[in-house]
Amino acid sequence: MEKLLLEILNELRSQRAEENELWNADDIAQYLRLSRSSIQSRVICRKDFPRAVRIPTESGLGGRRWYAKEVKYWISRNREPVI
Repeated sequence: MEKLLLEILNELRSQRAEENELWNADDIAQYLRLSRSSIQSRVICRKDFPRAVRIPTESGLGGRRWYAKEVKYWISRNREPVI
């Protein structure tokens, strides 16, 4: 019983960590099994795609990142309709 509870707790922790996970364009490309160039030219440029997060650095703004949960939600909303 204790082992099962520990497994459930670990699963809940990993889900919570995933909620705040940030992805870059390469992560999105890997998830969607597309090339990075396809992601840049056909996906992240869409007006309905989640807004990027920019991490400030001393030299300006760093690369763009997206919340994984928002990207996954966007993907689920773009599923083909049932015919």
